[in-house]
Amino acid sequence: MRHRRTLVAAALLVAAPLLAACSVADATTSQQPSGNGASATVGPMQLRAITIVKAGAGVPLGSVIGTIVNTGTTPDTLTSVQVTNPSGTTTTITGALGSIPIPAQGRVQIGATTQIGQAAVNVNTPAQQITVKNFTIAPTAFANVVFTFQKAGQVTVPTMAVPPTGIYSGLGPLAG
Repeated sequence: MRHRRTLVAAALLVAAPLLAACSVADATTSQQPSGNGASATVGPMQLRAITIVKAGAGVPLGSVIGTIVNTGTTPDTLTSVQVTNPSGTTTTITGALGSIPIPAQGRVQIGATTQIGQAAVNVNTPAQQITVKNFTIAPTAFANVVFTFQKAGQVTVPTMAVPPTGIYSGLGPLAG
């Protein structure tokens, strides 16, 4: 009987860390990306450091910033960007955006003309401005941003809205 109790105690000691590890893994799978930008991939298109920089207080505008990298051997084109506020309001940016060509084995920086932190960007490529109008999201809230590429297809990126301060100072939307 004593041997059986020892075996049960040993089994519980071994099982406890394994069961605890399972619950920790489940808790981290739903974590949202940080304000340092979200990343996503669709086909050869990689979206890096995607963030929405809000305009000043009370101004319902936002600017989508980040870098799009084409790891493929053929060029592609960003044809539209759709932003959905947590309230459910959706803004699709197509006509004013036109289209942004993404060269094969190349990258395009969107929404900013300066390098963001240590992000690898091609500062020789002019930045493309993507301004979201009627954007009433609170700073640190998340909006779903859908990027549609002509060849690679669509990808949805949960993206944090940040105020135009600190490293995001000067990166907010253009007036208009």
